Amino acid sequence: MEGNSKMKECSQYKFLHNNKLKRTETFRDEYFRIGLSLYEVIRVVDSKPIFLDKHLSRLESSAKRIGQLVWLNYMELVRKIELVISKNGVVEGNIKIVFNIHDNNRNFYCYFVNHKYPKKQDYLNGVSTTMYNAERRNPNAKVYNHKLRTYTNSVIDNPDIFEVVLMDNLGNVTEGSRSNLFFIKDNKLYTAPDNDVLNGIVRGKVIEICERLDIPVVKEKISYKTLKHFDAAFLTGTSPQILSIRYINTLSFDVNHHLLKLLLEAYRVELLEYLIKTV
Repeated sequence: MEGNSKMKECSQYKFLHNNKLKRTETFRDEYFRIGLSLYEVIRVVDSKPIFLDKHLSRLESSAKRIGQLVWLNYMELVRKIELVISKNGVVEGNIKIVFNIHDNNRNFYCYFVNHKYPKKQDYLNGVSTTMYNAERRNPNAKVYNHKLRTYTNSVIDNPDIFEVVLMDNLGNVTEGSRSNLFFIKDNKLYTAPDNDVLNGIVRGKVIEICERLDIPVVKEKISYKTLKHFDAAFLTGTSPQILSIRYINTLSFDVNHHLLKLLLEAYRVELLEYLIKTV
């Protein structure tokens, strides 16, 4: 999660605006309500941005899909992200990069966001979610949607609701407001087709792990009416990583399914190996 509607999105002490470090108290959430904003949110662990290459590759892909150019190259972005991590002395958190385009104005921002990580009991007991009828205009591009974000933030402010699950106009369940969604039935994983959702970094890692472990992954449209037939459900994302769902509205799911535990352990091993390799 990248914050909520009651507090300023930017956290810590300094944020980067183009090439200048500025005090966090001068940041304004309104920056991204004008024009187009492409963005990525990256998990920082042990002061290292996790799976950074995949995030920056997705950023480039998002830009191409909407006919825009990212005007900083890979190494420039890496240096800016490392600078913001260093200047804020952050060991663990979520860092956000934004390319805002408005008429002939181009602005780059890099800053830490207020986040909400699942608690230990959330991983043990699963979380509650609620449905919302909404379609992203271009689901494969990570573009700021102020109206959708404002609504989902207001729902997630409720301590009993962890995430908002989106349903399209045909009644198909697609993804979370800031996460991807998987279901389990007959020891197979089910998720929406790639073209219907944002292809999350952790989502991709889960699919890679499944391929390695010979766990079938079925990518197909999932009708809300069929949810009662699934054994388990879980979210994937920057903040939750892999998190079991106990409820979608009043529908309940098994939070102790053996595949869930297997995937979570495999993901944690992969994360640890990544941290070791990037020393």
